[in-house]
Amino acid sequence: MTLVAATGDIHSPRYLNLLIAAAGSWRGDEPCMVLLAGDLVEKGRAEAFSPAFKLLREKFSGSVFVGVFGNEDWNREAMVKLYPEVVWLDDSVFTGDCSGGTVAVVGSTGALDRLTPWQRRNMPWLVDVFKRRPRILEGLLREARREADYVVLLTHYGVARATIMGEDPRIHPYLYSSGMERMIARARPDVAVHAHAHNGKPHALVHGVPVYNVSLPLVKRIVEVRLAGRRRLDAFF
Repeated sequence: MTLVAATGDIHSPRYLNLLIAAAGSWRGDEPCMVLLAGDLVEKGRAEAFSPAFKLLREKFSGSVFVGVFGNEDWNREAMVKLYPEVVWLDDSVFTGDCSGGTVAVVGSTGALDRLTPWQRRNMPWLVDVFKRRPRILEGLLREARREADYVVLLTHYGVARATIMGEDPRIHPYLYSSGMERMIARARPDVAVHAHAHNGKPHALVHGVPVYNVSLPLVKRIVEVRLAGRRRLDAFF
């Protein structure tokens, strides 16, 4: 049995107290990996993640930390420099050996159906990035499938409408990518993990793929995902 833990939207220091409570209530075994689904800090202040990461590192001292950047984690160079213990993924793959098999994590910030007003003003080129990204990640997922026993898609932005339900429908295009949802139907990772939708749903089955929204202000705990047997996953909230 392989255990993976996941959290995101810590927005340190905004939800640091929630993280402290979530870590204190953890009753599971040591996870093989801890997945960080982005928006770890507020407004690019990379140093603000330090107390949150220290807490997680002490709680899960034997785990490998794998993270992606959220839209608030825009100071990526500083995040990488300050937290070199984290395997940072940006349209890339990490494969680790866990008890019960190898786990490949395909990681990315993800994509949106529509640029936010700020993105339109400051990063209009993201339109093309968001259009291309589902195909890029699909290729990485297919490659990972050939190499690993379990394949996890880790993004910041939502990947399915079902796990952002609860948010105002008018902002759904700013929360997820329908192109990513169609890609999941084709590539079929064993599980998809995201954050970003603070008022969404914690989990849903999308085209037969379990999708988990691990946004800390939503679930108020660190999510456990257990991989038992060949490509069979169960999540515990």
